[in-house]
Formats: sequence, structure tokens, C-alpha cells
Amino acid sequence: MRLKLMKMLENEKITKIKEVLKIKKVYTTVIAILLVITCTSIYYALENDVTVIVNNKNQEIHTFSNTVQELLKEQNIELGKNDKVLPDLNSKLKDNMKITVKRAFEVNLVLNGEVQKIITTEDTVEGMLKENKVTVSELDKVIPSLKHELSKNDEIKIVRVEEKLVTQTEDVGYDVETLYDNKLEIGRVEKVQDGIYGKKESTYKVRYSDGKEESRMLVSENTIQDPINKIIKKGTKDFIVTSRGQTKSFKKSIIVNASAYTAGFESTGKRPGDKGYGKTYMGTTVRPGVIAVDPKVIPLGSKVYIPHLGMTCVAEDTGGAIKGNKIDIYMASLPKANKFGRKNLKVYVLK
Repeated sequence: MRLKLMKMLENEKITKIKEVLKIKKVYTTVIAILLVITCTSIYYALENDVTVIVNNKNQEIHTFSNTVQELLKEQNIELGKNDKVLPDLNSKLKDNMKITVKRAFEVNLVLNGEVQKIITTEDTVEGMLKENKVTVSELDKVIPSLKHELSKNDEIKIVRVEEKLVTQTEDVGYDVETLYDNKLEIGRVEKVQDGIYGKKESTYKVRYSDGKEESRMLVSENTIQDPINKIIKKGTKDFIVTSRGQTKSFKKSIIVNASAYTAGFESTGKRPGDKGYGKTYMGTTVRPGVIAVDPKVIPLGSKVYIPHLGMTCVAEDTGGAIKGNKIDIYMASLPKANKFGRKNLKVYVLK
């Protein structure tokens, strides 16, 4: 009986031991499973899916890197001296993060007439200017526009524009008043009164581009001094009474420098028998009362009254030295021509 009891106790002990071992086995399995789950979670927690953008090209990357700097090193993406990375290199990586690498490039900035080499990573003209602390007013001209997308070697020109109010004193022109006088010969003009300029103060809005005046607009003006008109007399008398009491109508009167000539060799270089000897430019025969003229001043064929001679002459000849207000009066003999000499005379071109 005692022996049977001991055996029963031993069997019960063995059963309990087996149960304990069974529980330990289950526990070990659970621990193993938990370890696998934990490691897997840690694995997936350390991995990030990120997008790296370089030169506008996207690259999807699975990485265990911790920071942006580590990721770039892992991917062998080297940075130049002036390149920029967004976000910065020390930023912690997150899942679905976008990392942008901006490569620096050179553009030309024309400012105040001078060309500057600018290294930038900005996308637009506006960004580049802000980056370099270049301010632009509303009037300034930016070529190309602020929104222009930059490329390597682009030229950006800034024209500084400013507007100023400029006040200056200016002359005011005077008019010319004409008085007609029938006692004054036609063609004669006499001054009665000098004209005097007036004065006015004018204010302009002046626009300057890079210091050079581009435009001006009158804003206001104020007269300081009124102008005084010039007054002249013009002759209307178109006739002359000769020494013999004859009335002759004329087109104009002029002062000429008069000389005398003959048909001979001393005046014309021709002798009797030579071709053209004794003939005028118009083909007529020289004779007293013929004069040589400049046709631009006295048309050929005109009748000219010469008060000094008391006679009317005809313009039929010309001469190489007769230019402008000059005439050459034909004389029948060389002594008469020499005696006449040269003198200033008033002559009338008749109607």
C-alpha cells in the first residue's frame, strides 16, 4: 500500500514536470516570435523611401541612411562649392521626403553699366537678385523679367530709372510786327524797334535711365516777363522818278559793285576778227547801255535803271568775275572804262 502510494506521488510529480516543460517550450516560442516581429519592425522603421532631385531629374531611393548628408554620400552624389541642398545636410531623413540638390551656375548681371559675374543656384531672376541683395524699384527695368527662369550664362540687365521735377527758366519768343510804308522803296526793310525775349519758369517731370535723360513732360509753367515784339517797316513804293521826270516801276532795288569794260583785248581777251568779238552772252552786239550781270541776281534780258548814269541799261552779258551783286557796264572806249573805275551803286530792276 505504501509502495503504491509512493508510485502515485512519483507519477504526479513527473506529470507536473512535463507540464512545466511544455509551458517553457511555449514561452520560448512566443519569445522567439516576438523577437522576430521586433527585429522586423526595427528593420522597416530604419528604412525610408525618399526622392532625390538633381538637375530636375527624380530618383526614388530606399535607404537606411539617417541624414541627408549620409544619403548623398551613400549615393555618391558630390556637391560643388556653391551647390545647395534642400533640406540642409543635417536634416533627419523621413519617409517620402524630397531632397533637392541645386547645382550652382554662372550668370552675367549688368548693373550701373558694369558686368558682374554671379554664381547662383536660384531658379528665377527675382530669386537671384534677392540672394545678392540687389533691390529693384517699381520704375526700374529688369531684362528679362523677374519671373524669367535662369539658365547658365544668362545676361540680366537692370536699368535704374528715376523721375525728378526739374524747374528751369526759358526764353519766350517774340513776334515780328510789320508796318508797310509807301514812302519806302519796295524791298527795303527798316527796323523800328528791337524785339526782346520774355522769360518763363517751366517745371518738367524728367525721367532718367541709368543717369541719362529719357523723356520729359511739362508739368507747369509761369510767365515771369512778357516779350516785347520786334517792329519793322517794309517799303511798298515800287516806282522811281528819274532825273528827267519819268516814272519807272521796278521790281526791286539793290546795291551793286559796278565796274566798266570794253569789247577790246584788255577786257575780253579778244581782238577784232576773233570769234565772238564784240558779242554779248545773249548773242547781241555790245553797245552803250549793255551791262554784264550774274543771272542769279539779275535775270538776263532785264532792264536796269542806274540813277548814277541817268539811263536804263539792258542785262545781256555775263562775265567770269561778275558773281553776286556785281555788274559790268559797257563803255565805248578804254579811257572811259578806266575813268569809271569801280564803285558801289544803287540800281533798279524794272518791271
